[in-house]
Amino acid sequence: MSGLRELWGDGVPGAGELAGELEGRYTGRRRGAYRERYLRRVLTALGSLEQLCTDPVAVRLAAWFHRAEHVRGNSARADAEASARLAEEKLPAYGVSAVRVAEVARLVRLTGGAADDPGPNGVVLLDAVDSVLADPQYSNHASDLRRDAHFDLKERRQEIQEMLASERIFRIQLAHERYDAAARANLEVELELLDQLDPSPWRGWQRAGLSVLAVTSAIAATLAALLAIGQPWRLPEFRDEPKWQAIVMAVIAAATVPALWSAGKGADRRARMMTAATAAGGLGCLVIVVLNVPQATGASGVGARVPLLLITSALLVLAGLAAFAATRFTAGSGSNRGRTLAGLTACAVVILMVIFVLVPLQRSYLLSVNEHVDGDRRPVGREAVSTETGQELRWTSRGGSSSLDTVATAHGIAVSRGRGTVEMLDPASGNSRWRYIRADTDDDPNLEVLDGGRKLLVEYPDLGFFVLDADTGKRVTAWPERTRDYTVEGSDPLVTGKSVSKGSDKLYGTNLDGSNRWTYEPGRCTSISAQAAGGMVVADLGHSCGGQPDQLVGLDLETGKKRWGRDTGVRNLTAAGDVVVGIEGGEEDKGQAQQRLTAIDPGSGAVRWHSDVPRELTCSLRMVPAANRVVLLSCVRDADGSRKTIVRFVDVADGRVVSTTRTNVAAGQRYAVTPSGRVFLVGPGKSGCRLVQVTEGGGAVEQPLHRSVSCRQIFAAGELILATGRDGLVALR
Repeated sequence: MSGLRELWGDGVPGAGELAGELEGRYTGRRRGAYRERYLRRVLTALGSLEQLCTDPVAVRLAAWFHRAEHVRGNSARADAEASARLAEEKLPAYGVSAVRVAEVARLVRLTGGAADDPGPNGVVLLDAVDSVLADPQYSNHASDLRRDAHFDLKERRQEIQEMLASERIFRIQLAHERYDAAARANLEVELELLDQLDPSPWRGWQRAGLSVLAVTSAIAATLAALLAIGQPWRLPEFRDEPKWQAIVMAVIAAATVPALWSAGKGADRRARMMTAATAAGGLGCLVIVVLNVPQATGASGVGARVPLLLITSALLVLAGLAAFAATRFTAGSGSNRGRTLAGLTACAVVILMVIFVLVPLQRSYLLSVNEHVDGDRRPVGREAVSTETGQELRWTSRGGSSSLDTVATAHGIAVSRGRGTVEMLDPASGNSRWRYIRADTDDDPNLEVLDGGRKLLVEYPDLGFFVLDADTGKRVTAWPERTRDYTVEGSDPLVTGKSVSKGSDKLYGTNLDGSNRWTYEPGRCTSISAQAAGGMVVADLGHSCGGQPDQLVGLDLETGKKRWGRDTGVRNLTAAGDVVVGIEGGEEDKGQAQQRLTAIDPGSGAVRWHSDVPRELTCSLRMVPAANRVVLLSCVRDADGSRKTIVRFVDVADGRVVSTTRTNVAAGQRYAVTPSGRVFLVGPGKSGCRLVQVTEGGGAVEQPLHRSVSCRQIFAAGELILATGRDGLVALR
């Protein structure tokens, strides 16, 4: 015999025969699991715990009976039910009271998973039964269970995971202190063994994927924090600006990488606390960064370090939560298909999230926080026209005289004010309707009109293109960063291009949001210039290798499909009326003949007309469309060697030269052309600046300008003539 009889006790006098029968049940040769060592361990643990129960005798009897009936293939609940009935049958014969018999049966059923309230007796018995988990030879008992016909790997793995994930395996503090550590160690070993026994190729994929997601997110957070160190916290940047926030967060993020890798291998309380601490730390960093974001005004803004640290914080939170979730799943062992694919997928998710979510969010945040729109946006006044241009001023718009670009829109006159500022002026009064200011650039913006004057395209060389609502000044969209090196070939309709150092230039049919409907790329060693008219894009292709002649092609404006082509080059393409006008010949390096204007039908590529350019025009031709005319500006050389500006009007319908006017303005001076065809030139006079107005067939009219007007710049905003003066931008009456 096994010596179990010595643990029977004297709770039931005269029950030696019952003790022997029960001992025989646990030591029988045909029993596969729950053998004598198992019962001895339960009874030994019970000896130190039964002082905490209300009926020690009932608890001890229940311990003897709880696996007295065991049949291969039965579930624990079935064994417990059969054992409880055995106790109800045997115990009354030995004088055990009905109340105690009922309690013994109840306790036995608890060991099979009954959902009753265990009570003091139940928790003692259950902890005594679970003490087997801490047995140094627990592996033998676990092996016996696996040989049992009813044993299910999946159910047992889930049961072990739930126990490891729980705060306490044992209910009584004494049992927790005595057995918890050893029990968890034994369960971890058993779980690893079950993982090896399970042939599933997907075993452990959840934990592997979440663990890799956590570690990869922590690595990305570290990189973001390191990048933040070299970026400004506020704009404009201060030389002595402290960088300790970014350095501390980079150290924290770097430290979480090995910590989360280690936590991903465990499922104990320490691992969960480590992952929770990472998430809490990231959340704390997020709050600190948000509370210290510098205030953005028109003169100062937020630097790139702020969104990078926000990204760092968010990634740390994600890493902590992913690692915490990983501890709730099976760890698995070795590598399999599921773990490998889950890990690769997690890496891809982080990379794609950084590229397509975090980087765009960072750019969007900086674009939004660093822009400032002010002004009363009062309704635009009546259209203003300069008719008596000269010494009288219509209005003066103060704000500096560094305007580099001025365009007329449907809602006023847009003026580039320099240092990231665009202002919309009322053409009738010169009052400011709104100002759009960017604090993240010192560049002077370039302006183009879109959508029939309802939108304004603003180019900042270091930031790219922005589309503003011309009426309100609000940003409609910012073009993608890849469009920063685009050139605007035509603004309304919108066609853009891109020059490259090697290969072929590119031409794009671009939408208002910066996306491209189509791309035209004719081949290597090709430069492109283009103009849109009549639903077509006429492009001049200059070939610099391969001996190919220059070409002219027509592309559909909506699809970019090539509709026609000609083996000839036409430079300086300009849309005028229903044709596209350019210049042929006159290129000295190619030995070509006299220059001539050529009008191309955009729909077919046919030549509408040619118009010769006199050889005495020695300056480069500048060509501006106006109404049904093309205005040409060039120069001729006087007898004294000086060069004077020539203005020629050409009819776009047939190429007929309507008039040619020679002025006394030196070549190269500033000029402006109104939509009606009036040409204005400025230049130095005897007593200040002078303005020369040239009209079709009307010759040149010269008059002095107001003393406050400089000779540096002149603009045509519709029929209103603008110039720069000492006090700012001025409109000439």
